[in-house]
Amino acid sequence: MKHYQRNLTSKFAFAAFLALGTLTVTSCNKDKNNQEITAEETQLVVRVAGINNGDQINTVASKRSKSAKSQYQLTRGNDFDVISTVDNDLPATPIASGSQVGLKAASGSRAAAKPVASGTKYTLFLYKKNGTSYTFEKAVELSAGEEPTISVTNGATYKWVAMSYNSTTEAFGQGQTLTNPEQKDVLRAEGEVTISSTNPININFNRVFARIGVELNTMGMFAPIVDANVTITGLQGQLKTGTIDVLTGNVSNLTAVTAPAFSYADFTTLAGSDGQQKIAYYYTLDPTQLTVNVSASNLTIKVDNNTDRHFPTGTASTGNKSFVPTLGQNHRILLSIAESPVTYNNVSWGRSNLYYKAGYNPYRFYHFNPNNPAKEESFFSFRGHLPLRFASNDGAAQKDPCALIYPAGLWKTPTSAELSTVTSNTALLDNLLDGILDALIPTPGTSGATYGTNYIEYTNSSGVQSTVYPAATQKLRFNYNGVGTAVSVVSGLVNLNLGDVDQVATIWSSDRLLDSELLGLNLVGVGAWGYMAYTAPAGGLVPPRPKRAIASKAAGVLNLNALGLGVIESKFQNVRCTRNANWATQSAQPGYNPMPVY
Repeated sequence: MKHYQRNLTSKFAFAAFLALGTLTVTSCNKDKNNQEITAEETQLVVRVAGINNGDQINTVASKRSKSAKSQYQLTRGNDFDVISTVDNDLPATPIASGSQVGLKAASGSRAAAKPVASGTKYTLFLYKKNGTSYTFEKAVELSAGEEPTISVTNGATYKWVAMSYNSTTEAFGQGQTLTNPEQKDVLRAEGEVTISSTNPININFNRVFARIGVELNTMGMFAPIVDANVTITGLQGQLKTGTIDVLTGNVSNLTAVTAPAFSYADFTTLAGSDGQQKIAYYYTLDPTQLTVNVSASNLTIKVDNNTDRHFPTGTASTGNKSFVPTLGQNHRILLSIAESPVTYNNVSWGRSNLYYKAGYNPYRFYHFNPNNPAKEESFFSFRGHLPLRFASNDGAAQKDPCALIYPAGLWKTPTSAELSTVTSNTALLDNLLDGILDALIPTPGTSGATYGTNYIEYTNSSGVQSTVYPAATQKLRFNYNGVGTAVSVVSGLVNLNLGDVDQVATIWSSDRLLDSELLGLNLVGVGAWGYMAYTAPAGGLVPPRPKRAIASKAAGVLNLNALGLGVIESKFQNVRCTRNANWATQSAQPGYNPMPVY
């Protein structure tokens, strides 16, 4: 433990060069005659609680108040769509190694203290209070995750200041001159304590600089990023460092620094993100408006058969995003890339069926639109958001599984009206394949639809010019994956019998059946609309028909509460999502969070 002269001036400067600058720390000369404190001595216990993250931002483009949240922009493209924003909702800081210590944020709270990596080094400065002034007494290098004790004078009042680079390898320093400390995250905390027998200090750090995180996000592609050409403009000559007075926290002597020319290799993968979220940070002490543009081209992602999918022509860009940095707070520039849809009759559809994979980013589309995917992950009940489980009969407890795709609410389960754009007739689900009736009065094929060995496809579906996607996803194609019937239910999980595989495609709508919608039958509240398609054989007498693809908006009869468990019993079918035309409005509402609540 090092001790320093008590008669040093209470105000000494640290020159903090944070983003590619130079940090100069006023030297604290060691007093060779200084002895350990023994008279009226006691021990001060020190703990690190966390890092406070600010949650305010002033977005210039929208001229909203500092309490305003994100304004998301969706830009359509052929290869992929781009979702961008500037806000302060940085994702959790990745922890490279070691455990986290400190207070965890409460659910839904963005301003609460965030955990600190165990082993993070910091320096504690102690100033003894004398009337209205403070005299420096000592500085001690410590590490988060430990609870050290420091010798102090019992009954004395101290102002304490903790400083850190938020690093497990580099301490803040006690008098040395540091040169070229690139991209350091300076943390500071202060408080006052009157020493008694038990006086723990709980340190909640605040950031000194404004921290600007640039996030690359491919959650909407359901795949980790492998590579990209990243360009960031608007920061050169705009970032500044300066001098910080450790005792008061005041900053001065602002000096322009060179912004790092980050490439893809400089982005860090967020812990637990499966490579779908990467981030790089800038820091500045200047609260002056910035206008930044982030773009990515030559994107490569790792798709679900563990191969690379490369987009050589598509470019994702945030466009110019303007904001005013606030010292001590986080800011984020988000460049999020989402799979583009296939459009048919003015309805935008997902390229493949929805499936659920427990863990990170669980709601996804298949990358290859496969035939006969696993029933355990892709067969859902009516209004059910988990595969192989019945939905609650309580509407408030129901969730749209498509709305749980990142970003929340961009996709939705299709409505009955949207199903009408890809169908040519209406029928009861269980009678649709009545071959005897079809032999006498054959059903016409569905306009615009053709068939394959085990699928129906809409030849006029458009909006996809990229050849990067496989053929099965470049047109609107529904595979004949069959329909499931519950055999038994154990602890809410359905044992499923899958029938009509390779013969029929079935998908759900979000709508229940109205009495007026089907032949006047009294099915109010007990039916649901879905989609069913199949390939009808050649034949018929009045007149004969060739082999053809038939798609019907099909009504299936449901038995509400049939299990006596407050659930809706239904068939199990695939889900093919459509784009939510109201997402732009919904995402602009206060409190919108792109991370779905599962």
